[in-house]
Amino acid sequence: MSDLVVLAIAFGMSFVIVYLWSARRAQRSAAAGAAPTATTAKPTDVALAKGAPIAPRIAPSAPELPKIAYDEDADVEPTLVGAEGPQQRARPSFSPPTQKIVYDDDAAEDEPTHSGALILVTATAQTDKGNRRKRNEDSLLAREDHGIFVVADGMGGYRGGEIASQIAVTTIERAFSTKRFDGPAHDTIPPRASELARAIQMSNEAIFEKAATDKLLEGMGTTICAARFSPNKQRLYIGHVGDSRVYRMRAGKLRQMTSDHTMGDLGVSGAGAAHLSRAVGIWPVVPIDIVLGKPQPGDIYLLCSDGLSKMVTDADIESVLQKSSAPEVAVETLIKAANDHGGKDNVTVIVVRVDDPAKSDRPRAAA
Repeated sequence: MSDLVVLAIAFGMSFVIVYLWSARRAQRSAAAGAAPTATTAKPTDVALAKGAPIAPRIAPSAPELPKIAYDEDADVEPTLVGAEGPQQRARPSFSPPTQKIVYDDDAAEDEPTHSGALILVTATAQTDKGNRRKRNEDSLLAREDHGIFVVADGMGGYRGGEIASQIAVTTIERAFSTKRFDGPAHDTIPPRASELARAIQMSNEAIFEKAATDKLLEGMGTTICAARFSPNKQRLYIGHVGDSRVYRMRAGKLRQMTSDHTMGDLGVSGAGAAHLSRAVGIWPVVPIDIVLGKPQPGDIYLLCSDGLSKMVTDADIESVLQKSSAPEVAVETLIKAANDHGGKDNVTVIVVRVDDPAKSDRPRAAA
């Protein structure tokens, strides 16, 4: 596919997304009794160069910001821990677009909910800034009680990557803690998968609206890979945007369950091939891959940012998971391996082990 065709597709997607956003803003104004106003939106470029920070636009009256000197990598982005996005938001009248991917044939149809757990999940999570970065723009969520695990790799904006990734995981955690998911349920994916997709869209909107209130954060976004286990259904629902990954090791063999959303996958070659074609928080609406799987006792699942996958080969990851006796050992070994191979980026790793609950005395996770 030529670059021209890809750009045309990207322009079309941005037009549709901006149209949806404008229509929703008009609906909000009308609901509040005010006349709808025209909304002008500037879509961010489809190719999100993680290696090229977005220069902040500073108002003339703003004080000069301190410069941060980096003498390691030219692609290091400054970051800052930030607050959450707006909490009082009107519920959107749409659900985010999703692509349903059936990874296991017997996961195509949702399993009836059983009275007891069919699987038990145990997880360990850790994030590290690596050897070359000054700050950690990755964030993670690991809630065994809800069966929810998330890796978010932030980027862009003046020190906004860490803000974006933290807004993402905070918003997703709040959605599942309160059982509040904006927008109607999807008709084409299972209800629990729809809740995951809508939680990701909620984080997308929170990041987008936060960036709109601060010129210094304009263009910030994050990748998301989120895994939701349903022990009483023996199902796994994965929500994915960007190039963070989910792997599964079954019977000693490692396979990647997600596909990176890069311009290279759209046919672009050269230096721009590694740029992201999709990220959370860049546009008002984000398309989400939903992967359906059926976990089995003995499975090992790995969620990671590209700080691991770009430093350590799949073969080496497989070897570590084969040799590690527990998730915590695997996590520590993988992070050390990424740093030993250069540690050029932040690295975040979550390892989830699936066991037979009948053979364990550990507390059961939520259904």
